[in-house]
Amino acid sequence: MNDPAERLAALRTLLREEGLTHYLVPSSDEHLSEYPPAWRLRRPWLSGFTGSAGDVLVGIEDAWLFVDGRYHVQAAAELAGSGISLSRVGAPGQLTLFEHLHQVAKDTEGAVVGYEPWIVSSAFALALREVVEGGGGDLRSVKSELVDRIWQDRPVAVRTPLVPVATEWAGRPTGEKLAELRASLQELGADATVLVKLDQIAWLTNCRSADDVAFNPVFEGYAWVDAEQLVVFVHGGSERLPEGLDLPGVRFEDYEGFRSFLQARSEGGSVLLDPTGITRGVEALLEQRDQQILLAPSPVEAAKARKNEQERDGMRRANRQASAAKTRSLWWVKDTCAKGETVTERRFLEHIESTYRQMKDYWGLSFRTISAAGAHSALPHYGNADDTPLKSGELFLIDSGTQNAGGTTDDTRTIVIGQPSAEQRRIYTLVLKCHIASAAQVFPAGTPGSALDALTRAPLWAAGLDYDHGTGHGVGCFLNVHEGPFALSDQKRKPFAATPLEEGMITSIEPGYYREGWGGIRIENLYLIVEDHVDESGRQWLRFDSLTFIPLEDELIDVDLLDAQERAWLEAYRSRTKQELTSELTQEELARL
Repeated sequence: MNDPAERLAALRTLLREEGLTHYLVPSSDEHLSEYPPAWRLRRPWLSGFTGSAGDVLVGIEDAWLFVDGRYHVQAAAELAGSGISLSRVGAPGQLTLFEHLHQVAKDTEGAVVGYEPWIVSSAFALALREVVEGGGGDLRSVKSELVDRIWQDRPVAVRTPLVPVATEWAGRPTGEKLAELRASLQELGADATVLVKLDQIAWLTNCRSADDVAFNPVFEGYAWVDAEQLVVFVHGGSERLPEGLDLPGVRFEDYEGFRSFLQARSEGGSVLLDPTGITRGVEALLEQRDQQILLAPSPVEAAKARKNEQERDGMRRANRQASAAKTRSLWWVKDTCAKGETVTERRFLEHIESTYRQMKDYWGLSFRTISAAGAHSALPHYGNADDTPLKSGELFLIDSGTQNAGGTTDDTRTIVIGQPSAEQRRIYTLVLKCHIASAAQVFPAGTPGSALDALTRAPLWAAGLDYDHGTGHGVGCFLNVHEGPFALSDQKRKPFAATPLEEGMITSIEPGYYREGWGGIRIENLYLIVEDHVDESGRQWLRFDSLTFIPLEDELIDVDLLDAQERAWLEAYRSRTKQELTSELTQEELARL
């Protein structure tokens, strides 16, 4: 089956056999991953849409893809001829997946919506049931994933050796992390917990993989933790452990044995499950075993987000290296274009990725590089760099990141080729004002990310403008470039934007503006949340400490639009950029800053 139309036809045959009127194919996989491994990319394989977020609903007569504003343009192009309609979530008159499902349940006689419980979270499955049954339909779980049944050339799982992370990078040994986790479970009244999210398991075991998942140094697995043991289920089992690795109290078993392990549980006791971080399949299996289930946020997620001193040092080290590499690449593109040579999106992508590979302790990219020229820069997650040339007077947006030196990086810069227009300068400066509004803010500990999101957008809102994505996301340490349990966003876009911000968390700040046909602008740095002061009442106040040090685009800054405090921030950032990059750049290069 070579195209989406054939695949949809084959899937509809299975729908009829299963007695379903509709079937949900989400972006997520068995581990609720944003970036599933190649053998889990069901929705991209079925639909042809390659974005990282978006769900497909297939009916007997129609099919729909639901994506947010980051992917409206990209999805429209990639769905052409597929037979799948596009719902531009967030646009006027467009329905969300749940709104559409409710309508389907109301309007379809005998509506039966099928889903695979092992690839959606418990919280999502509960909401799904409420929506479908609330509309008068029936929600039914399938015994095995339907797309897998028709995916004949599906890739196979990786079984290369795991890589241990040295304690001087991880900061804490696995035994110490386990002791803290067990103490947290005891406080919550739980005897055990199950982990399915790959970054949680990699963090807890201090192990990584270079091959399981593109861009994320994690490995595919499940984990069971109780008072006596940590059992990790990975492809290949203990054969994947590197020689000499000793993890007392930790046992590695084959991945395929996880479900039978849960089915064999007979000890009773309570098992903590994070409703947003566990699959409905795991929860349902434990329910069948009469295990007492305690639903609560995972202590692992919160502990992973609060970086210890060694992790903070690793993030500083990695981001200094990546900042220097990107600074050199931006100078290269400016110099090359000034000489009259043609630089294309692909040529720049190859150049910057080659520059990254020269960094000490380079591991890989942290996501697919976005190299977007002209109109392509209006696509926030444009990922198909081609031979489009960078043209004078047009914007060029570069969003890239790396895994290196015990840390993870993610940053975005927008530059102009040649002379900018007044409108380009106005919009860039408004986006910069948004960035500064958040980056310079001091706030009390416990402030939710949603408060910073609104604060950041204020300069654009004042001009009647906005951007259709969150302001910031958590970043893992030598882990996933996107992590929870918080976000700088509104709660409608990201429900966990209500999570309080704490010292030690690392977040991006990345306001932007995008106009189809004109281009887009985004300015993104990573920041470590640190203590600013403690007031007279004993309340802790926090601030953002930059990890990213890449020059801003002076040609696009209209200084007259900045107030005195914004100018002071800009000058301080320029000065610190030079200071931080002293060890990474030559004297000649430093003179350019």
